[in-house]
Amino acid sequence: MNMMRLKQYSDMQKKLSKKATLRAANYDLNACAIQGEIQSQTLVKDKQDSKLHGVENNFPAVLVDANQHYQNDLRSRQEELEKKQKEEEDAMFKKFEAERRAVATEADKEIELEWESKLKDLIAMWEKNCIDEKEFQKRKAEARKDFDAKKNVRLRNKTMRVAQKQQRETSALVDRQGDVMLKLIKDQKEQLAKDMQEQLENAKHKASSGDTESEEAAEWLEGLGEESLNIEEVVTDIIGMTEAPPPKAPRNRKSDIMPDEEDDDFNKVFDDHVATVAENEQTTFTELVHILTGPFMSDLSKARAIYRWITYKDLNNIQFSETGMDSPMGLLRGIKYGTETYHTLFKRLCSYAGLHCTEVNGKSKSVGYEPGMKFEGNSYRNTWNAVLIDGEWRLVQCNWGARFLVINKDKNESKPKEVDEKDDSIKYQYDEHYFLTDPEDFIQEFFPNKQEWQLLDNKISLEDFENQPLVRSIFFHLGLKFKKTYPAVMDASELGSVDVRITVPEEIAQDTAFLYQLRYCEKSKMQELEYCGVKLERFVYQSIQGNEVVYSVHVPTNGEYYLQIFASKMDATRPGQVSSIEGVKLKCVCKFKIIRNSKEEHMYALPNCAPGEWGPNKAARQFQMTAVSHQSGIITAENNLKVKFTLGMPLVFLAKLRMNGVDDKYFQDFIDAQFDDHHLRVKVGFPLSGQYGLDIYAKPKSAPADQPLAHACKYLVNVTDVQNPVDIGVAEIATALETCMGNWGALPEIQKYSVVPQTHTNWKIKTKLSQTVIKFQVPQDVVITAHLVKEPNEDHKDHLNIQRQGSDVVAITAHGIKSAGNYMVMVFSRMDSDDSTVYSNIFNYLIQKE
Repeated sequence: MNMMRLKQYSDMQKKLSKKATLRAANYDLNACAIQGEIQSQTLVKDKQDSKLHGVENNFPAVLVDANQHYQNDLRSRQEELEKKQKEEEDAMFKKFEAERRAVATEADKEIELEWESKLKDLIAMWEKNCIDEKEFQKRKAEARKDFDAKKNVRLRNKTMRVAQKQQRETSALVDRQGDVMLKLIKDQKEQLAKDMQEQLENAKHKASSGDTESEEAAEWLEGLGEESLNIEEVVTDIIGMTEAPPPKAPRNRKSDIMPDEEDDDFNKVFDDHVATVAENEQTTFTELVHILTGPFMSDLSKARAIYRWITYKDLNNIQFSETGMDSPMGLLRGIKYGTETYHTLFKRLCSYAGLHCTEVNGKSKSVGYEPGMKFEGNSYRNTWNAVLIDGEWRLVQCNWGARFLVINKDKNESKPKEVDEKDDSIKYQYDEHYFLTDPEDFIQEFFPNKQEWQLLDNKISLEDFENQPLVRSIFFHLGLKFKKTYPAVMDASELGSVDVRITVPEEIAQDTAFLYQLRYCEKSKMQELEYCGVKLERFVYQSIQGNEVVYSVHVPTNGEYYLQIFASKMDATRPGQVSSIEGVKLKCVCKFKIIRNSKEEHMYALPNCAPGEWGPNKAARQFQMTAVSHQSGIITAENNLKVKFTLGMPLVFLAKLRMNGVDDKYFQDFIDAQFDDHHLRVKVGFPLSGQYGLDIYAKPKSAPADQPLAHACKYLVNVTDVQNPVDIGVAEIATALETCMGNWGALPEIQKYSVVPQTHTNWKIKTKLSQTVIKFQVPQDVVITAHLVKEPNEDHKDHLNIQRQGSDVVAITAHGIKSAGNYMVMVFSRMDSDDSTVYSNIFNYLIQKE
């Protein structure tokens, strides 16, 4: 260890020592073992023992002194044993290297034989004049390129199979060597117990002898704190258990034994110590473990230090220098060459720390797994650890704790971003969830081959495991709970509906944002995020009701879908900073599969509002707006509506009214937002009955003028009975049909509005599809609407969607057209600045559905 690193480590020890409150005195604080005792009193042991046993465990100084000698002697014996074990491991690695060379040679020979055969065939074709020399050279070059690629694939596959075999051999070796190491520690423990018992008996004898040393011995005994002492219990506290019990469910939850997350001082000192060790270079496992776990006495702190060291090192990306075996490269060579895994390394380090640890094999819902998948064959195999902490087995997954694996499956801008990384990249980030995970949480993602390693009182079957929803660690970090037991695969009702309710802890409910994504299951359609020109997200209603997040899903038509839910805690001190999915670092909390197979017609989409939750809660979180008039996201109204808020800060606003099939610009005259520094009032007069979306946008009054407004909240408004409906400018169906007959295609009025058809210049459209998308180039100051009628006069306006795409394109989508017949699409337009509600007919299409 270089001088700078040595000073950093010394400083860290001093910081740890400042937290000590040990009753005995006169310690040599330079002794690592005593420092470990001091830390065990305050960093972990006090909290752990007080919770598990209800007492404070302060070891007498004499016992700490005995532990110092034990640690020094143990380290010396471990170094000797490691040297012998390393010789065995070196021999194994030489064998591994020979096996890999043999595999590479074998792959080369196989490919070269195949290449020679292929080249022989090409030469024969050339000699028979089947191909000329130019074609021969071309085919030869292409074949050589193909064979080189084939060689790389074959070598990779062969190497992978060898690596898996070598991983098993390495694991078996670490098992054997670990048992020997634990036996060494057991023998040392027995000797320590014997020495301490003798010291205690000698002190008792001297105290009762009445000679000159009796007073000193009596004081010494008084310092023990009790007349009699169970040496076996003390030694077990110092070095841990030497015999591992069979696996069974732990008595306490992780939260009962772990330090408080709010104890920033503890966590910082602990993590800084691990970081200092990780940034140094150690040449033996004995040195590494004694430095890493030296400041800690409890099983918990030792295991956590090892776990944090592995996750801190980012071993998959560590750069090794090609030096000798007595170097960090030699120490972690198994990781570099793929013969040793995270869980094998964790098990190895635990044995040096005197901790019982085993590998557990099974299945996991890892990357690529989708809800409802069946575990067949060797798919989704995984391995993790179980470590003995204070007599109870606990579960650890170092590999998952060291990273969040991020694979961006599509580049669509509407997908929530999980991390700020490049697409298709891996981001390594420490995850505390996978250290000593509670068994009932661990079983959500991992299923052991041996049932006893579920560590559950009530075991589950593999089928039960498959039927559980797919959940991720952030679900547990946030303390989320499902309102009831949901299956991984949910069957939609006849109307295509499914509900999911998630309970959020009250203390974080107002500071947690949720989003979702609905997409098709079919691989050929997984990149599609729309149905009939409408985004799939518009078939999901998300709201927050108290401390519950509710998802009401109405999938549009028969088929299979994935519902993925994302969440993240928000920065409540920065109102208005999160305006859309783009700005939110969200992680997947759970995922479901939804299947719909009904006879009912397709569902209709919600109005085209901003994505995310409905209701006023978002406005309260981000803009300090308190809903006065309407706390629910759904409003039922008749002729008009007044929505009121009180403001916690001065804001400026914009309100938008939206309705399917109608251009947003049309409603500008029907909505008004009035506000001052303390209140917002949105008044709406509805022109027609139907379903509307009300979007409210805001930004701080003090914000720069060029800062765009951010979405604050939205309401879904069902208008049941408008007494005096307003003509929206489209003629009645009968009149429209009369106008249309004999006037197909572009009409003279189209030139007045500078509207140009982009996709369909011919007025007659023949199709077998249920959907037709017609696009026009439309100036920004022109409003477009349309009507869909089936011959003779059957109104199908609900099967028509109008959406402006970009600044100058309007898409008119006729969807859900299942029955054969003649359909008429009548397109109308007017100037946005025109106060009149009269529209002009500019184009008429005839869709002949076969």
